[in-house]
Formats: sequence, structure tokens, C-alpha cells
Amino acid sequence: MRVALVLNPSKGGWERVLDRVTAAATEAGWPPPPVHLTTREETGRSQAGDAVTEGAELVVVAGGDGTVRAVAHGLSGTGVELGIVPTGTANLLAHNLSLPRSIPAAVRVALTGRARPVDLGIAHVDDEARDLPFVVLAGMGHDAATVAATRPALKERIGWPAYIAPAAVSALRRPVPVTVRHDGGDPEHLRVWSVLAANCTRVHAGVHIAPGGLVDDGLFDVLEMTVTRPGHWIGVAAKGVFRLSGDVAGLSTRASREVEILSEEPLHIQLDGDVVGPARRLHVRCLQHALRVRA
Repeated sequence: MRVALVLNPSKGGWERVLDRVTAAATEAGWPPPPVHLTTREETGRSQAGDAVTEGAELVVVAGGDGTVRAVAHGLSGTGVELGIVPTGTANLLAHNLSLPRSIPAAVRVALTGRARPVDLGIAHVDDEARDLPFVVLAGMGHDAATVAATRPALKERIGWPAYIAPAAVSALRRPVPVTVRHDGGDPEHLRVWSVLAANCTRVHAGVHIAPGGLVDDGLFDVLEMTVTRPGHWIGVAAKGVFRLSGDVAGLSTRASREVEILSEEPLHIQLDGDVVGPARRLHVRCLQHALRVRA
């Protein structure tokens, strides 16, 4: 087995991942795994591409959601398997795949687990041709404004609770007018708090934003959050916490392979918790089974 490593040196634990994977490769009689370190400018896609060019059959990534997303983009459609050792703050894809949190256990799954198909989301913002990948969630509106208002240093220190105060402020914001088009169909004119395209179901604190959603069905669960008064948040929260099926006041969900969201005013956009924009247009499409992830 030819294994390559893509490591984010800004995250703690990457040396332990290197040591354990190298030791396991030696014990198994595999070639020494080449190591590719990410940088601020090159966040993982090019490193994954180099690993594929070098003949890797399995790429093990250690980092947070941003690093995993970039490496996934580099491996999309190649058939090269991806092993994930989560060392970031949220680790949402790892959480949705029920991967271990400890480095030794995660390395073991990355090296010996069975590969399963996982979909990849591709986003385009405004009229840019550049592909922007996401593996968990894309959002446009006040959810992304919440992410933008969260201090990175606080998030790094305490994790998801850093979102609580900004979310409380954003929850009181007025809905904004947008036009939404599903799978190239007729445009829908809505007033929304946010529109989310979810590739995974679980987010922070065990909340399920799309109960019953799958990471390999070739579809996004698209959440149109039309919250207009504080009482709507009770139903929205209950749906997420108790995994209730069906729509509730202030939130409707539908499955789509492709979604376009247009706004007259620039709105924040987030991809897996990283802010993009503001912009007036978000287009996302789902690439079914673009990835093979060990779990």
C-alpha cells in the first residue's frame, strides 16, 4: 500500500500522526509515506494532487475542516482513498462519519478502515469560475454572518460555544429577500433568514440540521429558513435537537442536486464554517461519490 500524508502544521498533534503512520507503514512493509505540509497559501489541494501524481493509493490528512475540504477537492474523482485524522476545532465531516476523536484510534481507522463513498459539494460565488469545495455545509445569509462575527481566536480556544453570542444577535435579524432555484426549475421568491445546502446532517452540539440526510445520495438537504418571529426558533431548535422529520414554522427542507441563490444585496456566504463573500449569488452542485473516505 502506497500511503501519503498531508499534514497541517498549524494544528496540534500533527507530529504524532506522522510518527504513528510512519511506524505503521514500516511494520506493514509499506514504502515510507511521503509527507506534504500545508501552508497558508496552499491549504491542501495541491498537496493532495502531488500525492496522487506520486502514486499514492491512500492519502491520510491531519487537520481541521478547512484542510480536509482542500484535500478532498484534490482527490475528487481520482479513486484515491482518503483517511481523516481530525485535529481541528469542529471536525464536522469526521463527526458525521463517526470517526474517533483520539489520534491513535483515528490513525488506525485511516489505515485499516473500509472506504465508503462520500459526496462533494462545489460552490460558485457571483460570476467567478473558480470551484470552491465543501463537504459538510454551504450557507448564504445570517448563518454565514454569524460565522463571520465569531472571533477565530475564541473559536480555537473554546470550540463551538464561541458561536453562541453572535448567533443570539443574528437570530434577531430581519429576513432578507432572495430568489432560489432548485435543479434549474422555476425561481422561488422568498424572504429568508438563511438558505443552507447540507451534505451532512450533524453540526455543533449534536444538532441534526437535516435528520435522515445522507452523505452519499447525490443530493443536498436544502434548508430554507423563513424565520420571521422569535417563536419560530422554538420549532426550529426542537427539530434539530430531537431529529424531527417534516417541516416546521420558519423552516422547510427539500432535496436538490443543484441550487442557486440570488440576492439584491450582498450577503455573507460560508462553506464548512469558512466565510466567503459577501456576494449576491451562490450556486452549489453535488458531485455524487466523488470521494472514497475510510470510516
